[in-house]
Amino acid sequence: MESKGIIFILSAPSGTGKTTVCQLLKQKRPNLKLSISHTTREPREGEADGTHYHFISQKNFEKKIQNGEFLEWAKVFNNYYGTALESISRHLNKGEDVLIELDVQGAQSLKKINYKAVFIFIMPPSLKELEVRLNRRGTENANKIQYRLEVSKKEIQQSTLYDYILTNIDVEETADNLQSIITGEQFRKERYQPSSPDIKALIFGEEGS
Repeated sequence: MESKGIIFILSAPSGTGKTTVCQLLKQKRPNLKLSISHTTREPREGEADGTHYHFISQKNFEKKIQNGEFLEWAKVFNNYYGTALESISRHLNKGEDVLIELDVQGAQSLKKINYKAVFIFIMPPSLKELEVRLNRRGTENANKIQYRLEVSKKEIQQSTLYDYILTNIDVEETADNLQSIITGEQFRKERYQPSSPDIKALIFGEEGS
């Protein structure tokens, strides 16, 4: 039976391990399409343009806003982040599922307009462990880390707005749990159209298809 593509929105506090989980999930589900966001922030060590993000200037980003090219966009930690409409629409029209890494602010904006998607939040095991992970990353000073932790507390408070909540203790287990959610959502009855040829064929035989 045919079904339309599904959008999965994935949010997590900075340092929770969301990107690593997504990379593992992609290995387990090669057909899942990962939406690559646009951002004005500088690339971190090991990040590649077009693979982790589309890194663009603030001027270009603001031009895309004016042209209505983003599904959503937000300013986080003094940098712009946005999700392009064109690539998502292309995948959905092919019946392909799309995973979007999105900050809580962006997810909230989609929730407010009742955007049709499955919203998933990844929790850190604890704030103490989150602080350890942020320090281990080695990209920010103590003041910035404390600021991120304060933001994380506010984001965690918003997790009840999501459809699913996972705790990332082990990245392999979290990726497996995320895969289970995706599989379950694909088989929800509302994903199937009653008028589809497959359903008609089951009910009426080949002549009704």
